[in-house]
Amino acid sequence: MKFSLLASSFALLNVAAAIPQQYEAREEIVSRQDTSAAKTIRIMPFGASIVEITCWRAYLWQKLQTANIKNIDFVGSGSGPSSCSLNGATIDFDKNHEGHSGALATQYSANGNLTRWLADAAPVDIIMMHLGTNDVVTHVSNDDTIKAYDTLLAEMRASNANMKIIVSNLIPISPNNFGQEVSDGITSLNTAIKSWVDRNGLLFVDNNTGFNTTTMTSEGEHPNEAGSVFMSDHFFPVLKDQIAAV
Repeated sequence: MKFSLLASSFALLNVAAAIPQQYEAREEIVSRQDTSAAKTIRIMPFGASIVEITCWRAYLWQKLQTANIKNIDFVGSGSGPSSCSLNGATIDFDKNHEGHSGALATQYSANGNLTRWLADAAPVDIIMMHLGTNDVVTHVSNDDTIKAYDTLLAEMRASNANMKIIVSNLIPISPNNFGQEVSDGITSLNTAIKSWVDRNGLLFVDNNTGFNTTTMTSEGEHPNEAGSVFMSDHFFPVLKDQIAAV
């Protein structure tokens, strides 16, 4: 009888010891399943040359990777810049985007470009937009630019009603290089952009306040390394939250 009780006690101890191991194994499996099953979030950077040729997208990609946000895919018909470096170190990043040098918001809306690009990249879950500098430079009125924004927003919604839309105001432009009228035009359009974002319930990024065209651009318009770091820092928290919300 004593032997039987002793054996039973050992058996119960073995079962009790095995339970935590079983739970740990199950948690490890669930964790692996969660990681492997994470949806790939498709993100389209959209605009003109400030989107196409500068490195803020590279720095933003690096920040997301460092934050262990890796279920992402930058999408678009463009690919570049060919290389980006930060503090002398080359950065590996997803180069796809939908930025086109010299483009105007009013041209995009008139030509239906975005509808085609969204269809080619579908499904697009998030769009990040910095667009309108060239409209100001070519003296397009704010009213016409905002009407173009309305058209582009309708095209985004038609592509994906649940798309997260992140809109940046425009970085400043140097009055010394482009004239005071153009510099003031950026400020004026930015006021209209903020009102438009609020009116449509979109997500806003302020890339203008604190941006210094003397130290943060290569020629008064396009961000250099410091300017690209600035933009990536400002896009990051908004994009991070929206990736989690998709």
